[in-house]
Order: sequence, then structure tokens, then C-alpha cells
Amino acid sequence: MSTADTPEAMGLLTPRQQLLAGAKSMAPFLASAIPMGIAGGVLGLSSGLSAWSTLGLAMAVNSGTAQFVGFALIADGAGWLTIILTTLILGLRMLIYSTILIPHVKDVPQRWRVLLGFGLIDAVFFVAIERLKKGELTRDKHLYFLGASGVMYVTWMLSTVVGMILGSAVPDVEKLGLDFPMTAMFVAMLATGLANWRVAAVICTAGLTVMLAHGLPYNLGVVLATVVGAGVGTACEYATKGSKDDEAPDTAAEESENTEGMESSR
Repeated sequence: MSTADTPEAMGLLTPRQQLLAGAKSMAPFLASAIPMGIAGGVLGLSSGLSAWSTLGLAMAVNSGTAQFVGFALIADGAGWLTIILTTLILGLRMLIYSTILIPHVKDVPQRWRVLLGFGLIDAVFFVAIERLKKGELTRDKHLYFLGASGVMYVTWMLSTVVGMILGSAVPDVEKLGLDFPMTAMFVAMLATGLANWRVAAVICTAGLTVMLAHGLPYNLGVVLATVVGAGVGTACEYATKGSKDDEAPDTAAEESENTEGMESSR
């Protein structure tokens, strides 16, 4: 059965089935989300936050990267303005994701796009964009996004609660290697992203920046790499649009010449 003949591509899935399909697509990522969520709950308490503050931060940012950097800043005594700005900057990569997704979700109602924008994370993007490019998401695609982001969000929050409960029993969480599954997951996602030259450019420049800025305090190297990567991604997007606009007149001119040639041959 070809991709075009799948139930997803033909729009045969019911809304409930589309929702479940999104949730099931996240199953491989739960193996990394659960231990990282537990680690987040432990680190939140060890950084000096209360249980409610730890859970509240996890619910608000919906980003493991921003959450862990935020805990490090809190533990180092950074001000709230610094923490908030850092969290916002770390989320700049979502602008790149959104730019890539815009052509595929134009038919999704605005109220859904706002909700799905909050639930957009790396895993959801990399899985969904492949299905969108293959034409496997047509009708009720917003429900697929909702199922995928919803199961990841709920799992992360529950894991954070478990981490807070186990916080006193697991004082040295870094020695357990709970960060390895997340690292492995990102390596796998980045490997698939390298097929797109724009994503590859962002990955390479951000990676080089974070290595060069490794010695900066408060993990600011990660922040700087995020800004540089977002800038490169935006530049690549505009460059691509510009080249397409330049090619369009040439294509139209060629078609016109071909038409005139055919008419003259008649």
C-alpha cells in the first residue's frame, strides 16, 4: 500500500482515531520523557523551589531545556528577570518550527493554532512534519497534534510529580544518568533533520556556538546558541523565499516564450 493509499492520507480516520494516532506516535519518546521529568522534579526541589513552584514552572514553560536551565539559574541565585528572559530566548527555536509548519496548518482554525502552539515541542514537531510532508495528515490534523502534545504534556507533569516525591530519596540525580535518554532522543531527531539543509545549518551553527561559548556563566552559552541558531534559520528561510520569488518570473517568461513558439509554429 502506497503512502497515498493509507487511511490517514485518504482522510478516513475519525476524529477520535486521529487523536489516538497522535498519542501513539509519541510512544518512542516516552522512554526519555519519563526519566527526564523525574529528574526535573528532583532538581526543582534541590534548587530551593517548593513543590508547587516546581510543578508550576514545569507546567508554564513546557520545555525540558528551559526548565533545567531555569533550575540552574535559580540555584545560582539569578534574578527572576534573567530567568524569564532566558526561558523566552530558549524558546526561540519554536519560531523556526512554526515557520516550517505554517504552510501545512493554514486550514487549521486560529483558536486551535494557539493551543497547539503551546503544546509544540521538539518531538511533536519532528514526528508531525514528516507525516505532513508525506501527505499522511489531511483532515482533522489539529487533533493529531493535540493527541501528540497532550500525551507528552501529561506524561511530563506526572513524571515531575514522581520526581518530587522521590526527591529526598534520590539526592544525586546527576549520577544516575537520567539525562542520557533525552540526549539519545535529540541525536536521533537531529539526524533526521540533517536531510533539510536549513535545519542542518541551524544545527551546525548552534552546535558550534554552544561549544565556543561553553565557559560563559549561568549556561549562557546555550542561550547564545539558541539566538544564533534562530537567526540563521530565519535568514535561510528568507533566502529560500527570495530565490523562489526570483525563479518565478523566469519560469513565467519561459512559459510565455514556449507558448509564443507553439503559436508561431501553427
